[in-house]
Amino acid sequence: MGLQKRLLALALPAAILMTLSLHARAETTTLKVKHAVVAKDEHTALDVIDITLAPESRRNLGAFTKDRVGKQIHLRAGDVLLTSVTVQSPIATSSLRLTAGVEGFGGRSADEIANRLNQGGSLSVSDDK
Repeated sequence: MGLQKRLLALALPAAILMTLSLHARAETTTLKVKHAVVAKDEHTALDVIDITLAPESRRNLGAFTKDRVGKQIHLRAGDVLLTSVTVQSPIATSSLRLTAGVEGFGGRSADEIANRLNQGGSLSVSDDK
Protein backbone atom coordinates (compact mmCIF):
# COMPACT_ATOMS: atom_id res chain seq x y z
CA MET A 1 0.00 0.00 0.00
CA GLY A 2 1.38 3.40 -0.95
CA LEU A 3 2.14 6.12 1.56
CA GLN A 4 -0.75 8.28 0.34
CA LYS A 5 -3.26 5.43 0.76
CA ARG A 6 -1.92 4.60 4.25
CA LEU A 7 -2.23 8.24 5.34
CA LEU A 8 -5.79 8.39 4.00
CA ALA A 9 -6.61 5.14 5.79
CA LEU A 10 -5.43 6.69 9.07
CA ALA A 11 -6.89 10.14 8.52
CA LEU A 12 -10.43 9.10 7.65
CA PRO A 13 -11.23 7.30 10.94
CA ALA A 14 -9.63 10.15 12.89
CA ALA A 15 -11.78 12.71 11.06
CA ILE A 16 -14.92 10.69 11.76
CA LEU A 17 -14.08 10.45 15.48
CA MET A 18 -13.41 14.18 15.66
CA THR A 19 -16.76 14.91 14.02
CA LEU A 20 -18.60 12.62 16.43
CA SER A 21 -16.96 14.20 19.47
CA LEU A 22 -17.92 17.67 18.29
CA HIS A 23 -21.59 16.73 18.21
CA ALA A 24 -21.43 15.07 21.64
CA ARG A 25 -20.03 18.19 23.30
CA ALA A 26 -22.39 19.65 25.89
CA GLU A 27 -23.43 23.26 25.66
CA THR A 28 -24.79 25.62 28.28
CA THR A 29 -26.32 29.07 28.06
CA THR A 30 -27.08 31.46 30.90
CA LEU A 31 -30.42 33.22 31.15
CA LYS A 32 -30.91 36.45 33.09
CA VAL A 33 -34.09 36.43 35.17
CA LYS A 34 -36.02 39.68 35.23
CA HIS A 35 -38.55 38.51 37.84
CA ALA A 36 -39.61 35.29 39.60
CA VAL A 37 -42.77 34.76 41.65
CA VAL A 38 -44.16 31.74 43.49
CA ALA A 39 -47.73 30.65 42.81
CA LYS A 40 -49.87 27.52 43.17
CA ASP A 41 -50.70 25.43 40.13
CA GLU A 42 -54.46 25.63 39.72
CA HIS A 43 -54.77 21.95 38.77
CA THR A 44 -52.32 20.22 41.11
CA ALA A 45 -52.00 22.75 43.97
CA LEU A 46 -48.21 22.25 43.77
CA ASP A 47 -45.89 25.22 44.04
CA VAL A 48 -44.72 26.73 40.78
CA ILE A 49 -42.31 29.51 39.94
CA ASP A 50 -43.40 31.90 37.22
CA ILE A 51 -40.29 33.40 35.65
CA THR A 52 -39.94 36.38 33.36
CA LEU A 53 -36.70 36.49 31.41
CA ALA A 54 -34.80 39.56 30.31
CA PRO A 55 -35.29 40.26 26.55
CA GLU A 56 -31.78 39.12 25.54
CA SER A 57 -32.28 35.89 27.46
CA ARG A 58 -35.50 35.22 25.58
CA ARG A 59 -33.52 35.38 22.35
CA ASN A 60 -30.75 33.19 23.80
CA LEU A 61 -33.27 30.55 24.91
CA GLY A 62 -34.89 30.55 21.47
CA ALA A 63 -31.53 30.12 19.75
CA PHE A 64 -30.45 27.41 22.20
CA THR A 65 -33.63 25.34 21.79
CA LYS A 66 -33.95 25.80 18.02
CA ASP A 67 -31.54 22.96 17.22
CA ARG A 68 -32.58 20.79 20.16
CA VAL A 69 -36.16 19.91 19.22
CA GLY A 70 -36.79 16.33 20.35
CA LYS A 71 -33.83 16.47 22.77
CA GLN A 72 -33.71 16.92 26.51
CA ILE A 73 -32.48 20.12 28.17
CA HIS A 74 -31.88 20.85 31.85
CA LEU A 75 -32.56 24.08 33.76
CA ARG A 76 -30.56 24.94 36.87
CA ALA A 77 -30.38 27.74 39.39
CA GLY A 78 -26.76 27.55 40.49
CA ASP A 79 -26.11 23.94 41.42
CA VAL A 80 -29.81 23.05 41.81
CA LEU A 81 -31.42 21.09 38.98
CA LEU A 82 -34.87 22.62 38.62
CA THR A 83 -36.28 20.61 35.75
CA SER A 84 -35.44 18.55 32.70
CA VAL A 85 -37.68 18.75 29.66
CA THR A 86 -37.80 17.44 26.14
CA VAL A 87 -37.98 20.35 23.71
CA GLN A 88 -41.14 20.07 21.60
CA SER A 89 -40.49 23.25 19.59
CA PRO A 90 -38.12 26.21 19.92
CA ILE A 91 -38.83 28.05 23.16
CA ALA A 92 -39.07 31.70 22.18
CA THR A 93 -40.96 33.14 25.13
CA SER A 94 -39.97 35.38 27.98
CA SER A 95 -42.25 33.54 30.45
CA LEU A 96 -41.49 30.16 32.00
CA ARG A 97 -43.42 28.17 34.60
CA LEU A 98 -41.46 25.64 36.61
CA THR A 99 -43.32 23.10 38.75
CA ALA A 100 -41.69 22.12 42.03
CA GLY A 101 -42.98 18.57 42.16
CA VAL A 102 -43.57 16.63 45.38
CA GLU A 103 -40.04 17.09 46.79
CA GLY A 104 -39.57 20.69 45.71
CA PHE A 105 -36.67 21.82 43.58
CA GLY A 106 -33.74 19.61 44.50
CA GLY A 107 -34.84 19.67 48.13
CA ARG A 108 -35.30 23.45 48.10
CA SER A 109 -38.60 25.27 48.26
CA ALA A 110 -40.09 27.33 45.46
CA ASP A 111 -39.76 30.40 47.71
CA GLU A 112 -36.03 29.78 48.20
CA ILE A 113 -35.41 29.38 44.45
CA ALA A 114 -37.54 32.42 43.54
CA ASN A 115 -35.70 34.54 46.12
CA ARG A 116 -32.35 33.40 44.73
CA LEU A 117 -33.44 34.30 41.21
CA ASN A 118 -34.82 37.69 42.27
CA GLN A 119 -31.53 38.56 43.98
CA GLY A 120 -29.61 38.59 40.73
CA GLY A 121 -29.53 34.87 40.19
CA SER A 122 -29.65 33.35 36.75
CA LEU A 123 -30.80 30.16 35.12
CA SER A 124 -28.47 27.95 33.20
CA VAL A 125 -29.79 25.77 30.41
CA SER A 126 -27.75 22.80 29.30
CA ASP A 127 -28.08 19.84 26.99
CA ASP A 128 -25.94 17.79 29.37
CA LYS A 129 -27.29 16.53 32.66
